[in-house]
Amino acid sequence: MTQPPVPSLAFAGPVEAEIRPALLHFCDEVERHHGHRILSDQLRLDVLDETSSHPPVVAMAEVGSVLAAVAIASRTNEGWTLEVVCQHNHSLAPARDIIQLVVSGVTDLLQTENPARITWWARAHDPWVEHLASALGFVEYRRLHQMRISLTTENAARFHDGAAETRGFIVGSDEHEWLSVNNAAFADHEEQGGWTHEQLERRVKAPWFLADDLRLHPVSGGIAGFCWTKRHEPDLHEPELGEIYAIAVDPSQVGLGLGKQMVMAGFSHLARAGISIGMLYVDADNTAAMALYESIGMEVHHTDRAYRWLGPTFA
Repeated sequence: MTQPPVPSLAFAGPVEAEIRPALLHFCDEVERHHGHRILSDQLRLDVLDETSSHPPVVAMAEVGSVLAAVAIASRTNEGWTLEVVCQHNHSLAPARDIIQLVVSGVTDLLQTENPARITWWARAHDPWVEHLASALGFVEYRRLHQMRISLTTENAARFHDGAAETRGFIVGSDEHEWLSVNNAAFADHEEQGGWTHEQLERRVKAPWFLADDLRLHPVSGGIAGFCWTKRHEPDLHEPELGEIYAIAVDPSQVGLGLGKQMVMAGFSHLARAGISIGMLYVDADNTAAMALYESIGMEVHHTDRAYRWLGPTFA
């Protein structure tokens, strides 16, 4: 009897020009097969960035001579974020040996980092990660809810009435003020805090970015808050969605009700654009934000989970 081919590690190292086309082609093919986004926006931007002095690292596994799985890790403020992409049927978990091969390929590369904190995000549509992550030395430490709300005519009118005054972002003019508010509001946040002009510029240059979708609340001498919205095209599983991608209020303005007004402004803006479903992501343990979103009628649609590997000393 012919034995099935054994998976092998085809590459492990920084994302470089020689492998970038094959890596992105593989991820795009998996996305087309499954009908929804596979890579997060942040990770895709990091892979595409040819100028970074700290590129992502990747491990790529083949079965026979065919690419079967990749694990990609990108730097964050507190370590690394890991995502795994593999060819498999959603109703079945992928072969454990293939996933172990690519994840171990990345952890081997990063175990000498200080700190070697690696966060593996498990999307709700990939429940198999929960079982494999524990076996590979990862511990669940964070849950992220996606909440949704209908942007019907009735809700749209309510959002309009409760919205703060906003205007669109002006490229080339508002970057400094936006960064000031963002980094003050997210001073301790792993992904959103500590942004640089270069990080913001990469988002502004992204194909999905529309300056008018980044709503700013102007005050004398600057801005007091923002609501960055994003439009998602429909796919095989989802209708068109309008997301509150990031929202913040300057810490000096907290407690004045501006946060809720900015949420209203964001959803009002999306409703005017003809989008019928609004959504956002919120940490499950952020009880204040959860209470605010529930108070306007939002409900949890699904939950993603993050698993953390603290390096060989702690694993």
